[in-house]
Amino acid sequence: MTPPFLSIRGIRKAYGDAVAVEAVSLDIARGEFVTFLGPSGSGKSTTLYVIAGLLQPSAGDVLLDGRSLLAVPSHRRNIGMVFQRYTLFPHLTVAENVAFPLRVRRRPEAEVQAKVKAMLELVRLEPYRDRLPAKLSGGQQQRVALARALAYDPPVLLMDEPLSALDKTLREEIQVEIRRIHRETGVTILYVTHDQEEALRLSDRIALFNHGRIEQIGSGRDLYDASQTRFAAGFIGNSNFLPGRIAASGAGRAIIVCPDGSRIEGVPLQGLEGGGGEAMLMVRPERMRLERPAPGRAGLPGVVVDRTFLGDTMHYTVRTPWNQELAVRSPLAEAGDADFGFGDAVTVAWDAEQTRLFPGG
Repeated sequence: MTPPFLSIRGIRKAYGDAVAVEAVSLDIARGEFVTFLGPSGSGKSTTLYVIAGLLQPSAGDVLLDGRSLLAVPSHRRNIGMVFQRYTLFPHLTVAENVAFPLRVRRRPEAEVQAKVKAMLELVRLEPYRDRLPAKLSGGQQQRVALARALAYDPPVLLMDEPLSALDKTLREEIQVEIRRIHRETGVTILYVTHDQEEALRLSDRIALFNHGRIEQIGSGRDLYDASQTRFAAGFIGNSNFLPGRIAASGAGRAIIVCPDGSRIEGVPLQGLEGGGGEAMLMVRPERMRLERPAPGRAGLPGVVVDRTFLGDTMHYTVRTPWNQELAVRSPLAEAGDADFGFGDAVTVAWDAEQTRLFPGG
């Protein structure tokens, strides 16, 4: 079996009694793009800084190509890093900023010039090589920082919230550039963000952090469609959580009774085997649909209390008999959906297979 390119083994980082990271373990393949996603204070940046050598862990190890990095100073780990702040030298031109790490490593001048040219072509900034950073936009400055981090061919590139200071349109533009650069260079990237959409756009895999631990790791689709915990289901995408009670179960399926007595049949148990008890159903807004009430029609009764046009979809807010508000997102292409208005009685329906079930309480 091929050993992992980068291995994080049982990392713990504590500051006195406060534990920032606990038992974080993760194997990363060469050339993989892995994003550390989670809310502020969840331990994602701390883990990145341990890998970079900017923090010493309280326990655990970090191995690159099978060799521990803990005894290697940060400046000798040969790991590239891009921060939220561009940290460019304001008195140096774009080309000189990119050349700086090469000159520190005493590379031959011909190699420096060739590498600077290649890096500026990679980030599409060759025409700006003689400008000072102050003459560049925020997105251009971040691309210079990226070129500088890649100039000395690091085996791993660490990126800590690099786009959070940019507006939405520019963020999306640079995200496309980062994916292109990743494809063209094949560098292994570890990327930190609290923006779930950014993580879904960029990553091969996402490590979802919560309270200093990895809650779940997998592809964006894994985390979205097969959330293993209630936290993961609530953090990735939009979710409706409905309280219920397991009334009957068998063959991996359950009948769930909602607070108003409505019955949802055929719900996959997903590890909650064992009979009755409180449960929490999670259904994505786009998996739900609105129907006209009819005798014998399965679903939850409700009343439309709001609707919003969102371009390609209509977003409805529906109040249940127990006064919970549900979000329902319907494509405009679905005939009749736009006819539902404020105060209309509706049935909220969905396929039982689209339900994720979690412990109640």
